[in-house]
Amino acid sequence: MTDRLKVRLAYQRGFQVVDGSTVLQTFKDRDDAFKFVHGRGARVWLDWLRTVIGAQTPPFDFTAMFQQDAVGRIFKTVHGPGADTWFWTCFEGGARGTVASKDEAVAGVERAYTRYVVKADWR
Repeated sequence: MTDRLKVRLAYQRGFQVVDGSTVLQTFKDRDDAFKFVHGRGARVWLDWLRTVIGAQTPPFDFTAMFQQDAVGRIFKTVHGPGADTWFWTCFEGGARGTVASKDEAVAGVERAYTRYVVKADWR
């Protein structure tokens, strides 16, 4: 089973969930597509770009995007007691953490954003 699935805009049809080049299903709205991904025990594969602050791109600093929206950020701590760890934060819902690797940080943001969209942690 794939642990990351892409949700993409399907021209005039809503959103598609894809695994590699295979379209798994098409939905009218984003939330239903995210629910499908979450229901499969996966997370939505976000787009990752270098973070730009004041026209500069700090090293080891990346922003998670879904369509045109920045939804999270990861960066490597290079100084102090937490040096060589990765901090991650999901802008929506406030989930965050510190982990040992970049891959774990990416997973943290993608998992948290997927859970936020489907309201998995709401009571």
